[in-house]
Amino acid sequence: MDDLPRLHAMADHDYGVDGAEVLLRLLEAGADPNERAGALAETPLHVATRRRRPDAVELLLAHGADIEARTAGGKTAWLHAVRRGFADVTAVLEARGADTRLAAPDRLAVAVVEGRLDAARALLAAEPGCVRTGNPEEDRLLADVAGRFPTVPVALLIEAGADLAARGLDDGTPLHQAAWFGQPANAWLLVAAGAPLDVFDGTHASSPIGWAVHGSRYSGGADVRQDEYVALVQLLLEAGSSLRYPGEESDAYRERLLRDATPDVRALLESS
Repeated sequence: MDDLPRLHAMADHDYGVDGAEVLLRLLEAGADPNERAGALAETPLHVATRRRRPDAVELLLAHGADIEARTAGGKTAWLHAVRRGFADVTAVLEARGADTRLAAPDRLAVAVVEGRLDAARALLAAEPGCVRTGNPEEDRLLADVAGRFPTVPVALLIEAGADLAARGLDDGTPLHQAAWFGQPANAWLLVAAGAPLDVFDGTHASSPIGWAVHGSRYSGGADVRQDEYVALVQLLLEAGSSLRYPGEESDAYRERLLRDATPDVRALLESS
């Protein structure tokens, strides 16, 4: 991951149990709540919003964060929240007067995450281009839902022409997301549609099978969902996922996966 300014990092991966206290100290020491960082030119408010940290959002707004700041892709913090269905964060932002206007790609995202699939279908019929606009912050919708939702919305977006390689959480593709969150049915849909198997994300340097293996041990609820992770790894192996880093002939990646895997998943890897 690219080095982030301290306030961005604090609102992102460094936000622990005392995250609000540390964030407050940084702000009171003069950290700029409107500093831009990353390829998307996000402010700390954008980061805290997409990481679903309503207390951090409150602190940043109280210390001068621009509620209407837009990323490189034109998204405000409120749009980040509403596109992901983060009602607790949207409530904070709306109470502060956030602009709540939605363009067509955002309306599609909201309809999908709210489960209003008939509305999503109607919008796609009227504006088919809204599923794939060329804006990474809009085309990530399939990645946003592939790990969190059942097969119907995923199938709907695939059929509508959503980008199978778009990047979402931690730079993972839709297949990465299905793998990490233990969604073999969604993974099957994505693989059948031609989703890339051996794309390595820029955050963890891992492919979808790597996310499945890591998820088998560390994803929330994985301890009681081992069957799903075994099914995922089996699916990805049978589809032809590589156990090597791109361009390398060593077994370093395979060894990394073996160290991460739970016993049942490790047995699959060892037999491949």
